[in-house]
Amino acid sequence: MEKAQRKDTGQFEKLETIYDLMTNKWYYANEIDDVQDTLVEQAIDGMTTNEIDPHTTYMGLDQAKRFSDALSGSNVGIGVGFFRNEAGNMVVRSVYIGSAADQAGLTEGDIITKVGNLNCAQATSDEIIDTIKNHADQKLEIEYERDGKSNQTTVTPGEYDSTVICRLFDDYGEIILSSFSENSGKDFHEAIQQIEKAGLKKLVIDLRDNTGGYLDAAQTIASSLLPENSVVFQEKQKNGKIEETLVSKEYDPADFDQIVILQNGNTASASEVLIGALKDNLGDKVKTVGVNTYGKGTKQVLIPFEDGTSLKYTETEWITPNGTSINQVGFAPDVEVADQEIRSVYYSTENKDLEFGPDEVAANAQALQMYLAYLGYAVDRTDNYFSQASSEALKQFQRDHDLNVTGRSDEATWKALEDNVLLEINKNEAKDDTQRQKAIEMITQE
Repeated sequence: MEKAQRKDTGQFEKLETIYDLMTNKWYYANEIDDVQDTLVEQAIDGMTTNEIDPHTTYMGLDQAKRFSDALSGSNVGIGVGFFRNEAGNMVVRSVYIGSAADQAGLTEGDIITKVGNLNCAQATSDEIIDTIKNHADQKLEIEYERDGKSNQTTVTPGEYDSTVICRLFDDYGEIILSSFSENSGKDFHEAIQQIEKAGLKKLVIDLRDNTGGYLDAAQTIASSLLPENSVVFQEKQKNGKIEETLVSKEYDPADFDQIVILQNGNTASASEVLIGALKDNLGDKVKTVGVNTYGKGTKQVLIPFEDGTSLKYTETEWITPNGTSINQVGFAPDVEVADQEIRSVYYSTENKDLEFGPDEVAANAQALQMYLAYLGYAVDRTDNYFSQASSEALKQFQRDHDLNVTGRSDEATWKALEDNVLLEINKNEAKDDTQRQKAIEMITQE
């Protein structure tokens, strides 16, 4: 260790001095590609990383693009969510409002058997999606089954917003809102108009797993439901000043007799703004069902840079119209209903975690045993210890699905397990979704 001459500098001069030393005299500098850019990126990352504010972050090229794409809510396709049935065909589980599928009249439960010249039962999901995307802005023939009858329609795949789904039932309308994107407000209002046109006066809004997005989208959506001059949220500035955000005058608000909101632990940010706005302004007309929300009560500003990177920093704390802060607290539900456990099971896709055998403690053992139990196989435990009994259950699953029968977990077994669990979850969604069932019970009994 050699002691160099002391440097007496201010903070920015210190930064420049360290940068100069690291680029010109640091021994390992030549071993790093673009060392100057790397050092600057690391310095910026250090400045924006702190324990007090996990939501302020500097995003590199890839992260910034993923974040921007997620906020746009825009996709190219026909605008359906689907799952594959036992025959390999596409079962429509949701239709996004305003999409090509919506315009063509496709509905939930339709079974798509052919896309263009591609037989769905003989194609992979990627092949089906690629075929659709390759026909963007072109006519594409779709064959599907509804109520046991074969049908054909022509769609024109294109850009659509994948954040709003609207469902109409005899006694109520339902809107599933997955994000607050650039076009969510417009699409939400279109959904409201469809529900009003059907003469329905009760509404279910599903905000589960909606982690937020643009606050101005929350303002626009609230404007479709709240009276003129209603406060949507308030913002507390760094200097302590509080500013109100009112409903916009873009749309005439609907007047529902009852609104039930579904929420869970991933309901956050702009979703919580909407919950606060509706509950504070509409009172007993609004009830929430589920579990406690995430509790993100701050607003971030996104600053994009010319090189494609971005800075997202916290500018204000938002509070509800009545002045309640939910930051790091969240909203407790009016009626607490836990979600089905299988829906919250996660497992590692790392190769090292996919392979294990009986009498082993493994990161994925709990998920595997829970999957087997959900599918009706006789496991004796659902923790991180993979037992002999569970191994025998796995052998039976492997026999039933023409896999190599070893009683050990491997990549092929995981793929078959995941496909079968997702199929069962989608097939049984109506009866297994206890939170939604409670919401329907509440809104139809009054």
